[in-house]
Amino acid sequence: MEADLARLQGWSRVRQDGRDAIEKTWRFADFRRAMAFANAVAELAERLDHHPDLQVGWGRCAVLWTSHDAGGLTARDVRAAREVDALPATWPSA
Repeated sequence: MEADLARLQGWSRVRQDGRDAIEKTWRFADFRRAMAFANAVAELAERLDHHPDLQVGWGRCAVLWTSHDAGGLTARDVRAAREVDALPATWPSA
């Protein structure tokens, strides 16, 4: 899994509530675009049946993946991160 993590662009390994996780923040021109991105991530999460923590503010959206049921970071989180990165190119990069 370490090699897969190393290939993720802009994602950082972090700790959340004692568990390993990965996190990335996107920047946007305004709140509306940040919310549109958060909603796109929410739709993706529903399709994957795997749900990240989202933190939205003016011009930013942070996405954090961890597998609560597994007690931390899993290959499922890495795959989900790649799917977020693959959202339409209309989203600005992190």
